[in-house]
Amino acid sequence: MKLPILLILLIILCHPGHAQTTLQGHVKDGANEEALIGALVSTGADTSVTNMDGNFQLPVAAFPITLQVSYLGYQTLTIQVKEAKEITLALEPSSLTLNDVIVTSGSFSRKTLNTPASIQSINREMLIRDDPFSVANALNRTPGVFMHVGTLTTNRITIRGIGSRSLYGTNKIKAYYEDIPLTDGSGNSSIEDLDQEMISRIEITKGPNSSAYGAGLGGAIRLLAPTPPAQETSAKSSLTMGSFDTRRWVLQGSHHDNKTTVSAVYSDLHRQGYRENSEYNRQQAGVTFKYQLTPQSYIAALGIFTRLKAFIPSSINEDDFKNNPEKAAFTWKQARGFEAYDKTLFGLTYYHGFNQDWSLKSTVFLKNRDAYEPRPFNILDENTFTMGTRNTLAKRWGNIRFFTGIELFFDEYKWKTFENNYDDNSNGSVKGNLLSSNLENRSYFNAFAEAAATLVPNLNVTLGLNLNFTHYTLADQFNESANNISGDYAFDPVVSPKLGLTYATGAHHTLFANLSHGFSPPSLEETLYPDGQINPDILPESGWNYELGIRGTQPRFTYDITTYYMQIKNLLVAQRISDDAYVGVNAGLNNHFGVDILSNYYLPLSDRYTLNAFTSVAYMNYHFDEFVNDGNDYSGNQLTGVPQWIINPGVELLSDLGFYGNLSAQLVGEIPVNDENSLYAERYFILRAKAGFRHVVGPLELDINLGANNLTDTNYAAMLLINATGFGGSQPRYYYPGNPRNYFGGVSLKYSFR
Repeated sequence: MKLPILLILLIILCHPGHAQTTLQGHVKDGANEEALIGALVSTGADTSVTNMDGNFQLPVAAFPITLQVSYLGYQTLTIQVKEAKEITLALEPSSLTLNDVIVTSGSFSRKTLNTPASIQSINREMLIRDDPFSVANALNRTPGVFMHVGTLTTNRITIRGIGSRSLYGTNKIKAYYEDIPLTDGSGNSSIEDLDQEMISRIEITKGPNSSAYGAGLGGAIRLLAPTPPAQETSAKSSLTMGSFDTRRWVLQGSHHDNKTTVSAVYSDLHRQGYRENSEYNRQQAGVTFKYQLTPQSYIAALGIFTRLKAFIPSSINEDDFKNNPEKAAFTWKQARGFEAYDKTLFGLTYYHGFNQDWSLKSTVFLKNRDAYEPRPFNILDENTFTMGTRNTLAKRWGNIRFFTGIELFFDEYKWKTFENNYDDNSNGSVKGNLLSSNLENRSYFNAFAEAAATLVPNLNVTLGLNLNFTHYTLADQFNESANNISGDYAFDPVVSPKLGLTYATGAHHTLFANLSHGFSPPSLEETLYPDGQINPDILPESGWNYELGIRGTQPRFTYDITTYYMQIKNLLVAQRISDDAYVGVNAGLNNHFGVDILSNYYLPLSDRYTLNAFTSVAYMNYHFDEFVNDGNDYSGNQLTGVPQWIINPGVELLSDLGFYGNLSAQLVGEIPVNDENSLYAERYFILRAKAGFRHVVGPLELDINLGANNLTDTNYAAMLLINATGFGGSQPRYYYPGNPRNYFGGVSLKYSFR
């Protein structure tokens, strides 16, 4: 009898040890891959806290289990785990407490709360508050940022007034998709043709605070690629329809396991348009891929192909703006002017962590844009090919972090112009004789270094340095030697230092200050004299930025208040000498003083419903200090193209029952449209709303939504062509009318295979 009893006792004693398993995993930020230190991982019975590497261990008695992962500033993740294997869990930011979200400011990833610069994050929740056709409304809710929207392809982004003198696009602001520059060698950036499904987050650094992203006067906009939910394979399809015969169809597939992450998106967007000659068609396909080679290394690749054709209504004069805003400019309608291009972007990245202290990240990229644009005054045929690399090295010694790297790329830009022989009977543009043929080569080199350290408890310092060298060459392949405009231009290397300080006044409140230098190089076109010869004396815009701010998080309340002053010298001014010709001159000194305020307050109404109120306020007092141009003295006048204030209030309802909705507004002050300040675009108020229902049944997720833009049906200028000139006695065409009241509705269906 004794032997069976002993066996039974041994089995009872040993069973728990054999049945219990240890589950291991890693918790990270879903977009920038940073480890989340101190995240809570719970099975209900047991809880673990992630360590300095974002890793955790949990005892598990039996599978499957339900894990709940939470971290301040991020959405709580609930996931079922079916077997004992090491897992990677990615969290997405919450729009309720953005100061606790990790962002990449300059060279280091850290919480917004601890960042010595003006940086704001737009997460996925904030992007989908609006219609899916553009990111403009989300950008405009960021204080200090103003995106003018003439059409879906004619846009201009300004940050703290920088870029306001660009005529038709975004200039003097660096833009990146992951680590690939979307800015070309002439400083022009384009983000408006990226579909919302290709973006998981937008990080905006305001002012020349980012050594690692070029030290541009305006700052940098970084778009992060989508990351599928952890431990999921899914397929999704969505259709959105709206006013002006708008249709957007998206097909998406994704997979995310411990080693492989893949996301593929195809989108097709068509809009007939509110205005004449404004039809828009865009097809886009994008793939992102990442494979974890070892726990310390990975390779990643991305590719995006865009095919676009968008007709151009152009700007109109004041009479038409007030009485017939749906009209296109007469000559653009008669020529049926449009922009069409095929654009390809490809990048390959390798990352390796040598140990806990060293890491290397290297990216190579290729870009190509093949474009054709019939305009009333000529037809432009252009091709841009870009190749480049970005390499960074990071090192940590205790509480000291060091980061250095280089960014290098080359543009080959070929462009030709032809006569446009359209007439009343041609029904559009007709290609004629060759007028010009040119080849530009543009090289851009950027080297940067940054170090951060804790000097005393609660006080951190960041030092940064940026070195830039830009060079242009122009080969005239059309004119004879007497009229040939070939030449080259290179300005002296520009060194831009920065100093940033943060002081934690408590666990959730931080004071920050920074001093930084920035610059904006002229484009090759801005270096030309009126006769086409290169002006070797043109200088880049440059200036010093002084910033002081406070940000923090109280229970249910988040705030960020920053005041800044920037003085810009060698202001670049584009002087129009004909329909298609501008020359650049250094004409003055600018003073930019402003205050940015961002706040968020949420109130739990019940166990199921939360009310979230958000507001951004920008006060922008920008004036010409010394500005004499073409014999006219504009000193003391308000900077052209920028309002003195913008307010964006809003409220949203969130529910775990699936219901959601928001109401948001935009108030914009009057805007000077010429340097004389003799004419202002009127202030305006517009209102937007969106509501929907999201429901999950097993592996299926259904989302239905309805929304409206410009509920007030305001006639407003969504974009301005500053300092426009009328030719042949015609009125200047300053205005791009905004869309009147319009509606949209969408439905999406997602199926999760596991």
